[in-house]
Amino acid sequence: MSGDEHAPLKVLVLASLYPHSKNETLGLSTHRRTVELAKLCDAKVVALTDRCDLPERDTRDGVEVLRPRWRRVPKLGVLVDGYRYAARAERAIQGLGFDLIDAHWLYPDGFAAVRLGRRLGKPVVLTGRGSDVDEFLARWPVCHFARRAVRGATRLVALSRRHKQKMIEAGARAEGIAVIPNGVDTSLFRPGDRGAARRALGLPADGIILFSAGSLVEDKGFQNLIAGMARAIPDSGFQIPDSIGNRQSAIGNQLRLFIAGPGDYAAALEGAARNCGVAEQVKLLGRVAQSQMPLWYQAADFFCFGSFHEGCPNVIMEALACGTPVVSTNVGAIPDLVEDGRTGVLFEPRSVEAFAAALRAALGRPWDRAAIAAAGSRRSWGHVAKEYLGVFNQAVGDLRGA
Repeated sequence: MSGDEHAPLKVLVLASLYPHSKNETLGLSTHRRTVELAKLCDAKVVALTDRCDLPERDTRDGVEVLRPRWRRVPKLGVLVDGYRYAARAERAIQGLGFDLIDAHWLYPDGFAAVRLGRRLGKPVVLTGRGSDVDEFLARWPVCHFARRAVRGATRLVALSRRHKQKMIEAGARAEGIAVIPNGVDTSLFRPGDRGAARRALGLPADGIILFSAGSLVEDKGFQNLIAGMARAIPDSGFQIPDSIGNRQSAIGNQLRLFIAGPGDYAAALEGAARNCGVAEQVKLLGRVAQSQMPLWYQAADFFCFGSFHEGCPNVIMEALACGTPVVSTNVGAIPDLVEDGRTGVLFEPRSVEAFAAALRAALGRPWDRAAIAAAGSRRSWGHVAKEYLGVFNQAVGDLRGA
């Protein structure tokens, strides 16, 4: 530990998923929290990578990032990756003084961090980011290592109450788990004029606009949003509150869905739109710059999210902070973030009919966008960093008292 009791805590952040020049959104929530954390303590990041086109050391938003090279073993590498990760990380951090390891993702990062903590006599705070808690704690053979990680960490952080319960079921101590949802950059994501946002994006002033975002993979459920939108298009007798828009504008081809994000599933989604007869109403935007995302949230009548499993998705918090009501699956931390009926409508995942019903319910009621923005902007990343620092101090105290 630091010799001076009043010196800033020295934190080593261990996270292989971390933004870099080739992928600015990879592990973005970990980075945003770390930027704020660095204002409260001395934080350095070690982000192991298999990319050779990245510098081995750089600085992002004032945070020093080391990028040691390593490669996972194909096929059955899951049996050895955690051990190899720990060995490579230990070589990379030689000479770095730190008080605590702050690890993200249960495997291989978390497993490796627990091994390092034991070898070096340092406390470990491990955060389950969502899908790792949902999948790794149950799927063989990775469950063997993930469960050892949650049982061996000094303290744990879960992004939702549901994930905390899964950690407890895996053998973690309930009293050692803090629930800390992600935050939102309230300087970037804030309410704006819907008409001005649409003009800035070149969108029509009338019509109902649905917006969604995420990696284009099957488990994000975009195909269900497309099919559900086709089924939810109201007939001429369906009444839409004036607070949403011209009630006739939602009829027929004036209901539009825009999807932001990269991925190989794009062709399948385009095919789904054609098969559902809504090809002209669905547009895939590809990767959208972070600076443009607030405009899309502000321009949309609803943010729709169909993911099958999640941790604490940034896009939900960003949409709410912009005052956009959310129509989303009720997975991960989302029920903790969205107040059903007040800031959005929740539905069961993997169901086209459930989304169609939720969308029709959302279209059929008024929404107070100012109240939604007020609720969505309560958790800044600075607030999240302070909560983490409290957990770090507890972990340091745990080790001293052991």
